[in-house]
Amino acid sequence: MMENLTDAELLSLAQTDDEKAFEAIMYRYNVQLYKYIYTRIRNEHDAKDLLQEIFISCWKNRHTINNIAAYLKRSVHYAIIDWQVGNKKAIARNTTLEEKDEPTTYPIENQLISLEIKEEVETEISKMNDTMRKIFVSSRWEARSIPEIAQEYGLSEQTVKNNLSMALKRIRLRLAAYFFTVVYIVLTLSLQFLNGTTFHF
Repeated sequence: MMENLTDAELLSLAQTDDEKAFEAIMYRYNVQLYKYIYTRIRNEHDAKDLLQEIFISCWKNRHTINNIAAYLKRSVHYAIIDWQVGNKKAIARNTTLEEKDEPTTYPIENQLISLEIKEEVETEISKMNDTMRKIFVSSRWEARSIPEIAQEYGLSEQTVKNNLSMALKRIRLRLAAYFFTVVYIVLTLSLQFLNGTTFHF
């Protein structure tokens, strides 16, 4: 029975184009992932859409996936970021249109911003020392516990906690700097727009 197989066994079968095995993976993770997404975006319809897109992407990329749980967690993480960025931009755009009913050009598209956020995170991770990088990836992308990470790398749990805390702080600071820059640009463009300047990109 498919439900008795491990994630690795199901993934191996899915990589041979076994659709039943992939359906078993979806069944195993569907409720858990949906609840996780919904608690963060509080939109039932969008949560279902995001989850569907994640599973579609998972099927398309099944041949390059090594750890199905880590892949799904990472995909959910970035899908939520994409949604949050897009949602905030939509709110800002609607607010601007309500204040000034004129044609407006928005040069920064949602997908571009999402890609830039991913690049910012990945760039910061690449700058970490080997130990910090491994701990962060194991914890946040592979969903492994602190005791598991400590055992694998021969470190104390406190060392793992310290490195993970420092890694998260570095990423938060980098994203804070990135968003500050984006907000500054948006405010500058908004002020110029409200002063009657027309932009063509």
